[in-house]
Amino acid sequence: MTGKVASRFPTKRLKHVVWLRRSRVIGGEGMGQYVGLENIEPWTGKHLSNSTAIDRLGGSSLNNSFESGDVLFGKLRPYLAKAWVAEFPGRASTEFLVMKPVEVKSRFLRYVLLWRKFIDKVDASTFGSKMPRAAWDRIGNISIPVPDYREQRSIVDLLDRETAKIDALIAAKQRMLRLLAEKRREVVTRTVTHGLDQNAPLRDSGIRWLGKIPAHWEIARLRYLVTRVEQGWSPQGENREPDHDEWGVLKLNAVRQGQYDSSATKALVQGIEPLIDLEIRRGDVLVTRSNTPSLVGDACFVESTRPNLMLCDLIYRLVVRHDVIDGRFLSHFLTSPVGRIQIEVDARGTSASMVKISQDHVKDWVVPLPPIREQQSLASRLSKEIQKINRVKRATEMTLAILTERRSAIIASVLTGQVDAARAV
Repeated sequence: MTGKVASRFPTKRLKHVVWLRRSRVIGGEGMGQYVGLENIEPWTGKHLSNSTAIDRLGGSSLNNSFESGDVLFGKLRPYLAKAWVAEFPGRASTEFLVMKPVEVKSRFLRYVLLWRKFIDKVDASTFGSKMPRAAWDRIGNISIPVPDYREQRSIVDLLDRETAKIDALIAAKQRMLRLLAEKRREVVTRTVTHGLDQNAPLRDSGIRWLGKIPAHWEIARLRYLVTRVEQGWSPQGENREPDHDEWGVLKLNAVRQGQYDSSATKALVQGIEPLIDLEIRRGDVLVTRSNTPSLVGDACFVESTRPNLMLCDLIYRLVVRHDVIDGRFLSHFLTSPVGRIQIEVDARGTSASMVKISQDHVKDWVVPLPPIREQQSLASRLSKEIQKINRVKRATEMTLAILTERRSAIIASVLTGQVDAARAV
């Protein structure tokens, strides 16, 4: 495949302006710092030196070696838009392409590789269903702008200056999102473990990770609070949302960070009969049974839903006893940091990336249990607090999207020559 990116500058295929390093090392002990995909920030190319991935690989792990000044480019679709100019020699994930610039400067090449038009061309060439990735024979054939060295320096100087301003604003908005997430966690945890009355007498719950709870609260295992735990079914579906009168089945991400998303569905293939008993209903408590260790056991309460949606195989439905447990209170507790402790302990699997929890695990989870009327009051108060936080979060995310798009537009205008970098610097 060949591809061109419009620019007033001369263009060449990427493979003609860089040399692809193909050196592999086993383990790489003593060969410098390790850089994984998680070490590089998307779209900015910043090295995240505090990642836990640093220096963790050794033994028989296969890595790419790189030198200072090389440009590393992630070829895996979930991590596209990751490019970094190496600041030191080391070893990297084999999901990186390691390029030694020949006819372009390293910092200029990084901007080209982070150009949205270039990323779109790479994305279109990816193959594979589970973890799509692009191959060098496709990427290397994409044509890129190659101005002379003096123009490249002007472009880099201008983009460094302009993107730094935007990056500072983006970083501030990202900090705001982290603070909002932390505030939500604190509010939820405090409410589901201590209630609203700060002066209420406390007692030891008898559970080390739960600590003290209000003296009038009880402790119960979920098996005594639900009538049953149901597992869904995942028949063949089409890669589209069902029309309103069609049946669909939930995707795993229909349960996400304590929220229910009825749009995360796929339409059933024509001719497949739905299981009516598995239809999602208002008031359901849903819990994911398989995911990554940090996401498995995610829970939500279904406040409302469209009709004709079926529970999928990767999600449990908890049919609660409404006389003793409020579904909203339960879902808030299960998504709190305290509630997740027992969930993550129970997660099992042969893969570090995907683990599962069983129905017996779910039934054995411990839940603090205020009187039912107090649960309802706490759940209502939490819903109001979370709505306030979410309004600020949505506004912040909208501003962040605008800033990100502005950054992308500046890079595009300079790389295409619409903005004369030499005059603008």
